[in-house]
Amino acid sequence: MHTAASSSPVTFHVPPQSVRWRRLWLALMLLGLALSGAAAAILPVSAGWENGLLEDVQVVVLLAGACMALLAARGYIAGRPLGLAAKGLAMASAPIWCLLAARELSWGAALLPPIGFSAEGPVYSSSVLWYKPAVAPLALLVLAWCAWMLVRSRVLRAVPALLRSPQFAWAELAILLLAATLSTYAEGHLGIPVPSFLQGRAVVVEEWAELFAYLALVAAQWQIFVLLRHAADRREGD
Repeated sequence: MHTAASSSPVTFHVPPQSVRWRRLWLALMLLGLALSGAAAAILPVSAGWENGLLEDVQVVVLLAGACMALLAARGYIAGRPLGLAAKGLAMASAPIWCLLAARELSWGAALLPPIGFSAEGPVYSSSVLWYKPAVAPLALLVLAWCAWMLVRSRVLRAVPALLRSPQFAWAELAILLLAATLSTYAEGHLGIPVPSFLQGRAVVVEEWAELFAYLALVAAQWQIFVLLRHAADRREGD
């Protein structure tokens, strides 16, 4: 009987309230992206500068993702216990959030005075950091540790079931892709000219879209933790 239960496919039963909150959050993120032009018109150009307001908020969002992962690694999300698979995923993802935040800060160079100014605001460069040669090797070491944590955890066994679930974070990842495309467009890498009203303000759209890309990534992590949490509930009930 135990063998039959362990070989049964993993299913996810997300409460209706969680589904409603997710839909609301998805709608708000889409609305935020739709208002990127309005944000560029209202916010000062300096908000889109490197180490400006939007980039600072991005760092806060990334660190929030790291805190969420650390809480999950301790075994709880929303005050509820998590299984070993979710804990392993959390332990692997927390350092990645920290790496992303460090990259946004130019590995610490943004905390120093700028080395110059350009048409797009102050310029920061990690080349002035005395520890710059160690950044890439340490980042690779951290990523290798994260990969090892994923391999040794049980989360890889749940990946096929996660991908098949209608509640998987496909919507969050689609918003992430949409935001990344908008940011790339505003940066001028798609070969499509920006509208005249955005001339000189496209940097705000770029950073605004990048902010929502990170929000979508945090939301995707949350949704995966929710799915794994309720998969654990199902197994315990069996």
